[in-house]
Amino acid sequence: MSHDKIKKAARERMARTGESYAAARRAVIGQFQAIGGTGRSPDTPGTGWFAISYSDTWTGKLSNSLDRILFRSGRGVSRVEVDERQIRVRMGSFRLDLPRASVRSVRRSAAKVGGTSGVHGRRGRWLVNGSADGLVELEIDPPGRISLSLDTLYGLVPSLVSQLTVSLEDPDGFIAATVGHHRTE
Repeated sequence: MSHDKIKKAARERMARTGESYAAARRAVIGQFQAIGGTGRSPDTPGTGWFAISYSDTWTGKLSNSLDRILFRSGRGVSRVEVDERQIRVRMGSFRLDLPRASVRSVRRSAAKVGGTSGVHGRRGRWLVNGSADGLVELEIDPPGRISLSLDTLYGLVPSLVSQLTVSLEDPDGFIAATVGHHRTE
């Protein structure tokens, strides 16, 4: 993506979200990297690409670096994709594909996650985050199912997901895309 396209997309995002230029530019670059630099716009109708947010503290940067080395995860790789039929969450080896029809609610989360980052699950509640910022919570019914992976093998974690909290660079954009794609039948 050329500098001019990044600049234009960042300015459009600023006008839409009210973010600073630097924050909008980071989000645009993060979304572009999340789609693998294919040139396909994150704003393609019918599809939303949302980068997982990562902390800029030294511990966050360390975690991001280790995630890249150990799990092929981290900033620019981890993402949430939304289309008319599915929501796909990708962070390292963690993969969750949810039918859109099973998302009962989506909202900003006030969860206190402290300094933790990564993939954590217990009793159907999952946290997928790189920071404590931009948290969004989804209520899922019927529960989604994850497959065992390096990120989910510890402690015989159940594979059902009834609540998902995820940290995003653009939480409000994700909520709008998710609500905007929700079909009532």
